[in-house]
Amino acid sequence: MVDASRFIRHSLIGLSSGVLLMLLTWLFVDGLYVDVIIGSSLAVILTGFYHYSLQYHWTFASDTPHQVALTRYVVMCVGIFVINGLVMYFGVKALHVHYLVVQFIANGTITAWSFFLSSIWVFVRQG
Repeated sequence: MVDASRFIRHSLIGLSSGVLLMLLTWLFVDGLYVDVIIGSSLAVILTGFYHYSLQYHWTFASDTPHQVALTRYVVMCVGIFVINGLVMYFGVKALHVHYLVVQFIANGTITAWSFFLSSIWVFVRQG
């Protein structure tokens, strides 16, 4: 059964992570004049730690050791990358749907994937 309040917290953290990613990218590139690839990459790394930390502590109140949870989190993120790419490819290239519509669908898909895996594997409580 899905815990609605946990799913809402998970989604709010995802939304705030997206905003943080955009702000940090802007800060590094336009504010600090860091190369766009380096600035974006730094923003992704920092946002990833923010996202992981809040999911670990606030959404799932996990007691899984960080070396286990963080490794699982990275594996989950690789899955998110693959799912996003597949949804985008088939939606845009095969079905010829506007990329923003497809990205919206992909976001819903990866949010569900992330919540499901986070609940049963990444942050599962030990005790």
